[in-house]
Amino acid sequence: MSVTAAAADPPPLSERRVRYQIEATLDTEHKEVRGRERLTWRNPAPHPVPDLQFHLYLNAFRDEKSSFRRESGGGQLRGDEMDPTAPGWIDLLSVRAADGADLLSRGEFIHPDDDNADDRTVWRVLLPQPVPAGGSIELDIEFVAKLPRVFARVGYYGDFYMVAQWFPKLGVYEPAGMRRRAESGWNCHQFHATTEFYADFGEYDVTLDVPSPFIIGATGVERERRDLGNGRTRYRFTQADVHDFAWTCSPRFLVSEERFEVEGLPPVKLILLLQPEHADQRERHFRAARVALEAYGRQIGPYPYETLTIVDPAYGAGGAGGMEYPTLVTVGTRPRSPDDELLGPEVILIHEFGHQYWYGMVASNEFEEAWLDEGINSYCEANLMAASYPMHNALWLRFGGRPLWRLPVRVPDWSFQRAQLFLLGARAITTAPIITPAWQFPSPDLYAFNAYARPALTLKMLEGYVGAATMQRILKTYFERWRFKHPTSEDFFEVASEVAGEDLTWFFDQYFRGTKILDYAVASLDEREVVLARKGEAVMPQVIELRFADGATRRERWDGQAAEYRLTTDRELVSVVLDPDDMLLRLDLNPANNSRTRLSDGRANASLFARALLVMQWLLHSAVSLL
Repeated sequence: MSVTAAAADPPPLSERRVRYQIEATLDTEHKEVRGRERLTWRNPAPHPVPDLQFHLYLNAFRDEKSSFRRESGGGQLRGDEMDPTAPGWIDLLSVRAADGADLLSRGEFIHPDDDNADDRTVWRVLLPQPVPAGGSIELDIEFVAKLPRVFARVGYYGDFYMVAQWFPKLGVYEPAGMRRRAESGWNCHQFHATTEFYADFGEYDVTLDVPSPFIIGATGVERERRDLGNGRTRYRFTQADVHDFAWTCSPRFLVSEERFEVEGLPPVKLILLLQPEHADQRERHFRAARVALEAYGRQIGPYPYETLTIVDPAYGAGGAGGMEYPTLVTVGTRPRSPDDELLGPEVILIHEFGHQYWYGMVASNEFEEAWLDEGINSYCEANLMAASYPMHNALWLRFGGRPLWRLPVRVPDWSFQRAQLFLLGARAITTAPIITPAWQFPSPDLYAFNAYARPALTLKMLEGYVGAATMQRILKTYFERWRFKHPTSEDFFEVASEVAGEDLTWFFDQYFRGTKILDYAVASLDEREVVLARKGEAVMPQVIELRFADGATRRERWDGQAAEYRLTTDRELVSVVLDPDDMLLRLDLNPANNSRTRLSDGRANASLFARALLVMQWLLHSAVSLL
């Protein structure tokens, strides 16, 4: 008889500093999840740690006193409004050490970011004995999580449940040197209206008890399913090398599965949970998932997990859509219509999948440097959509909200991001640098622009300067070097300079650390001379295209440093265009002054016409915008 050796477990991808073993029961009558959590944490520091700090995110929805509610105007976020009659919260029922010692009475709520003593989203417990250097601690925690009516990506709506940020979750203990930190300490920010998440990598073993008619989707791989014989079913999911666990359930989900398999990349099981009324949307979701998996896999790095679950929230639960969790994304679809070139579901799915890399595996601190996830991801999404869905920016003429006829023009890619700059004006740049903690932006629109659109536009401008191939190597190198390691902005900047082969500090100082306006203009034009002006303080090298009366064109380069630059020629000039390929002036505050013509020149006018469509594009995209 031959004996085959069992396959060895693959080596860990991360340090796995924390392990969560959770057993939870969904109470659909009271909209509660009751859970028991065995938490194991390993101290990464070379010194003892005397306390633990936990995120209790759902307390943001407990009452109007939380920092989240105060900052969101009482509970308004991204077009969604919280139902004050259906709040959410999380209560700790018991916290005990492995020896049975009670720790709950030793805990307190703290507010490290503001002076709101009523905020209950961070809980600190002083331990009886510090966790020794390199040592570990086990805690047994009992809790109850009351789910709000769907708001801010979590909650219930009818028989649909999106259960996220639902369990007591450790912050990140950062030894000195980690993320360039000067002194060791916990990084555990409050939950704000404009912050997302930051956590340590670990292992999750989660058992969920739900009514038997309900279908579950969750982070990780389903390992067991058992009918309990009392109208309820127990599911067990596991996943390692992730920093969060979320799940959803509904008796209405239509389940479709497909296997992603392409040469040179690991296979992935795709699980799609659609609402019944969207049954005909199955293939468009799978296609977008395949596009994203292959593009990211080949250009950035392979997706290392076994599953990807795609969730279509119930009608009326739009607040749960457009969100990312490890191996699980929520999207949002609609019935097919003639204007499907806008491709809202595809844009959302590709955007949320990209978070599996920049939020999921790279796992930067979204509280403090949101752009490292949202901005890089928005840049990648825009490029991928332009490459894989070239008609997604088509424009439709509408009457009474109905699409009647597609205009024979495509608004240029990146117009959605440019429209935001147009509408916000100079304050979008001058209020704060991109590198600003998310909760310190003075308004949600400025946070959104500086976390998403502004860094995406800036990275596109960097691409125009270093070249597309070099920019791709920058992203790939950054991902390979920093996945599972929590990098900072400085780490990205160092990789970019290294790969580009030149010190790009001048670029990052201006456009990520600074608040200077970029605005170049054609100040004047006559038959033999053009005068260019740098009207803003920010500097970028320029390409200038001169167009002559005899039909010829010529390109010149200018370093962009001087306040004024003159070009003379012995041939009759018709027009001049700054940045004719639209590669550098992504952040130019006034693109309308980047060209000038003496005579009718369709090429120059076409550039202005395309830019005039920015606001129209903004309005068309507003229905499918995602953050």
